[in-house]
Amino acid sequence: MLNLKSLRLLILCLVSIGCSSQEIEFNEIKRPHEILKTSELNTYLQIVRGLSEQTLPPLPPLFAPLPNWDVQRELSVKGLAKEQQKAQENRWFTDAVLGKLASDRRLRNLLQKHKITLQQFLGLTESINLAAARTHFEEISELIAMRRTGQFEINELLKREDVFSNLSEEEQYEILRQAAWLTRVSRASELLRVPEENTQLLKKHWDVLKPCLHPDALCDPLEDIVDNLKHYGLPFEESPGSGSDSKLRWSPANSGALIGHATEKQLAAQDAPHR
Repeated sequence: MLNLKSLRLLILCLVSIGCSSQEIEFNEIKRPHEILKTSELNTYLQIVRGLSEQTLPPLPPLFAPLPNWDVQRELSVKGLAKEQQKAQENRWFTDAVLGKLASDRRLRNLLQKHKITLQQFLGLTESINLAAARTHFEEISELIAMRRTGQFEINELLKREDVFSNLSEEEQYEILRQAAWLTRVSRASELLRVPEENTQLLKKHWDVLKPCLHPDALCDPLEDIVDNLKHYGLPFEESPGSGSDSKLRWSPANSGALIGHATEKQLAAQDAPHR
């Protein structure tokens, strides 16, 4: 008779033999910093085209939105900034998102057909669409500069221990304006993680992939988070009695009018009579 130790060893050997004849399944999730394969693009296309609308199912925004903190938040500016940073992570893999997609029978059948999990599909979708968004930037210098500048602004925010609700309306406005750097740095960092190989692969197959991409991947991801005050300057207000620009009249016969971009010589000539 076999003793207990020998019996356990025999069972282990039998299990090992049985497993060796089966194909090992890998459940690794694709990450945006990993190189994409053409075969993965094909899998993505077949799944999306197999859905009822032949477009992606409802998904969260590709990028985190700008901070919009309630004026009554009784948390420090530092605490709100850290909370915002945490909220920007893994937004696609929440229980709410997974639960909603899991209820889509057609999607479930397609995933089963292609032998990938829902999490794997989300990882692949995120990787492909971030690579698509990255195609809007021929050079990465803008992204690097934005991340560098933004990190300084974020470090300043993280020094603020004052409670947000205790600040004046003007101070809250300035804090939210500064907090927008949390979003800018997050987006720039996500785009910088995309390998150049992925960007080139998306460009090569753009026409085929475009109808199946996330709407956010089709436009410049930095376009809606520009600091208008810094970019365009402070708007001015006409004082009472100064007249309105809408009432200005100009005639081609007026030799004093400067058309287009004035040169230094033209500007000097304009100033001469008044000196």
